[in-house]
Amino acid sequence: MLNIKNQTKIKLSNQEYQNYSKQIILENIGIQGQKRLKSAKVLIIGAGGLGCPVMIYLAVSGIGYIGIIDGDKIEISNLNRQILYNTNDVKNFKVICAEKKIKTINNNCIIIKHQHKLNPENSIEIVSYYDIVIDTTDNFKTRYIIDRICYKLHKIYIYGAVDKFEGQMATFNYKNGIRYKNLYKPELLLENNNCNRHGIMGITTGYTGTLQAIEAIKIILGLSKKCKNFLLIYNIIKIKKEERKIYLKRNKNNKINNFDLNNIIFKNQLNIIKNNLIIIDLRKNFDFNKRHLKKSINIPIKQLKLNETMRLIQYFKRTNDLIIYCNTIERSIIASRFLTNKNILHYILHPIE
Repeated sequence: MLNIKNQTKIKLSNQEYQNYSKQIILENIGIQGQKRLKSAKVLIIGAGGLGCPVMIYLAVSGIGYIGIIDGDKIEISNLNRQILYNTNDVKNFKVICAEKKIKTINNNCIIIKHQHKLNPENSIEIVSYYDIVIDTTDNFKTRYIIDRICYKLHKIYIYGAVDKFEGQMATFNYKNGIRYKNLYKPELLLENNNCNRHGIMGITTGYTGTLQAIEAIKIILGLSKKCKNFLLIYNIIKIKKEERKIYLKRNKNNKINNFDLNNIIFKNQLNIIKNNLIIIDLRKNFDFNKRHLKKSINIPIKQLKLNETMRLIQYFKRTNDLIIYCNTIERSIIASRFLTNKNILHYILHPIE
């Protein structure tokens, strides 16, 4: 359970008892649980597509203190997914508009605005005030800053990311568990998968942001008692088929085994492979036919587990080194995990711009 101070001094008003009556009667919440929610301080880094549903659900749940850090203004293209805002908010700062909207949802919630971007200079001062940090950003540079500061200050870090109809969520630095850097090593020099390049729908960010809010509430209430050493990956269009957890375990040297991400190579490293090679392109047929690398064969990821596909891969691996490729690293990770379980040696080719 999260160690929240001064909970005994927290009082609920008559209005709050009425507002939260439907959740106070829940066995796992009760009056003490509601007081824990009111005592909690949660920092949301990014007031965009993920941040908006996080803010909404934390506010209606009765979180007492919500910090919002974002230096951007609202653009018209944001409105399909950043559900706190409307056309009247365009060109205004997100944190200003977010505070006004959240106050209409729950006036008891104290909003702390940080109208700038998180950076190495301001991160310690900002993060130290909060109990939980929720990462709703869309760039790796900021995520590495969050990872370092949360580890240094012993803060729980709830991560979320989206790309097209796919999303992923994880809880880092929880009970001496995994960190963000264990998932994506800084030396990989990953590029940002932002909405401007790949496109996004509000249902994707809404689903992921809701999962992040749920995770924060579970931790505050003490409903998450096990160390969360896994990455949740899902496709919202095929949620029953493609939702999965990838577990990260510590090895004998107490280091995280991050599901063989050490076998990632870049395009300019292909020449280091001395044997013949074959590239398994996991993208859809349309994308493959539009453009693909030499020595590639197209096996969309949904066909990877078919028996005939496995026979073909087993045939190729007799005389070739196998490389899997996709335009998103998440799908390559899923395919890599499957091939690893089949004891099939391979490399992951980092997405090419």
